[in-house]
Amino acid sequence: MGFFDFMTEDIAIDLGTANTLIIHNDKVVIDSPSIVARDRITGKIIAVGKEANMMQGKTHENIKTIRPLKDGVIADFDITEAMLRYFIKRANGGRSLIKPRVVVGIPSSVTDVEKRAVIDATISAGARDAYLIEEPMAAAIGAGLPVHEPTGSMVVDIGGGTT
Repeated sequence: MGFFDFMTEDIAIDLGTANTLIIHNDKVVIDSPSIVARDRITGKIIAVGKEANMMQGKTHENIKTIRPLKDGVIADFDITEAMLRYFIKRANGGRSLIKPRVVVGIPSSVTDVEKRAVIDATISAGARDAYLIEEPMAAAIGAGLPVHEPTGSMVVDIGGGTT
């Protein structure tokens, strides 16, 4: 444990195609659609999450809503990074000096390149460290299944974009 570890917050992110959840101290602190509204001309992010979702289909033609994840993996790196930055900052109480350690749930079928993209996007978004856990394993641990024992369990992760 380092000297500055007391300044670190640990959070877990379920980065989903439809919704993103952030858990901090065993509580869901963010439960928001995985969507971003961006100005087509300037490229500036206008809204993220629930606010962007409310804008979908109701905005000026120069505002585009984007779902940056497809089938549980990053389809648009820059938009995912901006979305993660917004969510991490909100989950961290707006404190930008304290960079959290982040665990991100990923589908078990992702490639090494997709894993690297999730780590890079999470670090670029403001995490001190980023770790990955396959979503079925995270669900098994959360359900209290004996993951370290040589017994079989079946976990089905039914998400908004993939099952």
